Amino acid sequence: MGNTGWVETRAAGRLGRWRVAGGWLLVVVGLPALTAALVHARSTRSGLSLESMCFLSLTVLAALVGGRWPGLVGALVAALLLNYYFTPPVHTLTVDRAPDVLTLVVFLVTAVAVSAVVDAAARRREQAASAESEAATLAMLNRSVLGGEYDVPRLLDLARATFGAEHAELVTEEPVPVPGAAVVPAGAGGWLVLAGASLGPRERSVAQAFASHVGVLREREELVRQSMAARQLEAGNRTRTALLAAVSHDLRTPLAGLRSATETLQTHDHRLDESERHELLDAMESSIARLTTMVSDLLDMSRLETGAVTPIAHDVPLGEVVRRSLAGLQGAERVHVGELPTAYVDPGLLERVVANLVANALRFSDAVEVEGETCPTRVTLRVVDHGPGVEPALRGRIFEPFQRKGDVGTGVGLGLAVARGLTEAQGGSLEAVDTPGGGLTMVLDLPGAEP
Repeated sequence: MGNTGWVETRAAGRLGRWRVAGGWLLVVVGLPALTAALVHARSTRSGLSLESMCFLSLTVLAALVGGRWPGLVGALVAALLLNYYFTPPVHTLTVDRAPDVLTLVVFLVTAVAVSAVVDAAARRREQAASAESEAATLAMLNRSVLGGEYDVPRLLDLARATFGAEHAELVTEEPVPVPGAAVVPAGAGGWLVLAGASLGPRERSVAQAFASHVGVLREREELVRQSMAARQLEAGNRTRTALLAAVSHDLRTPLAGLRSATETLQTHDHRLDESERHELLDAMESSIARLTTMVSDLLDMSRLETGAVTPIAHDVPLGEVVRRSLAGLQGAERVHVGELPTAYVDPGLLERVVANLVANALRFSDAVEVEGETCPTRVTLRVVDHGPGVEPALRGRIFEPFQRKGDVGTGVGLGLAVARGLTEAQGGSLEAVDTPGGGLTMVLDLPGAEP
C-alpha cells in the first residue's frame, strides 16, 4: 500500500537508462537519416537556414530524451554533417564563405547551449519528482507508524519490498559488513539490515527513515511489555496486600473459636455435661469447616492466577454434581434441586463452583433453587435466591476478589471470584441477574454434552 511513490521513483531510474539509449539512438540513426532526407530534398537554393534548423531541432530532441552527452555529441556531429553535405564546397570540410563559417559556429554554440539547458531542466525535473516521491514515502511512513498500522515485522516486510531486498531484519548487535547487504543504524542500539539491496544516496536517506521508525516501534513494543509487566506486578502486589488483610481479619475468628473450644474442653472437661460438650464440638466443627472453605478458596484463586487450572472434561449429569456439592454444606436442606441436564464439564471443578454459589446464596436467602435447561449446544444452570439482591451498578464488582456485600459472611470474599474463574476455565461463563420478585440469580452457561 504505502511504498508506491518510492517504487515508482526507482522505476524512473530504470526509465532514465532507456532514455539515454533513446538519445544515443537519435544521434546514431536519426542524424544520418535526417542528412539523407535533406540531401535528397535539397534544390539549387543556397544558404543553410533550413538544414541548420532541422539539425538543431534533432539535436535538442536528443538532449531532451537522452541528456547532456547525447546532446553534445549530437551537436558536434550535426555541425560536421552540415558542413560536409550542405556548405559549399560540399563533400569537404572546407568552408569558402565567411557567412557560412559564422552560421556553423552559431549553430554549434546554439546547439551546445540548448542541449545543456534542456539537460539541466530534465535533471531538475527528475530531482523534483524524486524528492516528491521521497517526501510522499516518508509521509506515508509517518502516518502508518503513528497511526498504529504497522508493527515491527510488518514494517520490516515493507522495507524489504520497498528497496527490493531479499530480506530485512532488525539486529541488536552491530553486524559485520557483508557485500550485497545494506546496514543502516536504527537508533537505541539497533541496526536495520537489508540483504541483497544496493542503496544510492537518496535511497539511503529513505532507508534511514525506515530504520528510525523500526527502532521507534521496537522501543514502543518494549515500553508496552514493560508497562504490562509493571501492571501485573502492581496487580499482584494489590492481591497480596488484600490477601494479607483479609486473612489476618477473617481467619482470626474461626481460629479463636477453635482455640477457645479446645481450651475449654482441656480445662473444664470434667465439669461439662454432654450437651455442653456437643455444643463445643459443633463449634469446633463449624470453625474447621469455615477454615477449610477459606483455604480452599485461597488455593483455587492462586491456581487461577498462575494458570495452573487444567480441566478434565467429559459428559457429566449435573444432578450428581449438585448433590455432591451440597453434601456437608450447612443449610443444604434449604436448597431445592430441579431436573438438571448433562453437560461437558470437569465435575470436580464444577462442584467447587456450585458449592460456592449455593453457599453465597444461603447467606442472604431462606430458600435456594437450582434449575437447569438445555440449549442446542449449551447448558444453563441457575442458582436462584430470594434475598435482597444486588444493585445493577454493583454486580460487576461482586466477582472481584475480596468483595463481600456489606461484610456479610465469614469468608475472605473469594467465593464468587473463584466460581467465575473455574467456570471460565471450563469454557463457560457466570453472570448475575435479577430474580423475578426479588433476589439474585447466578446463571452458569456451560458446554452441552457431546452428541
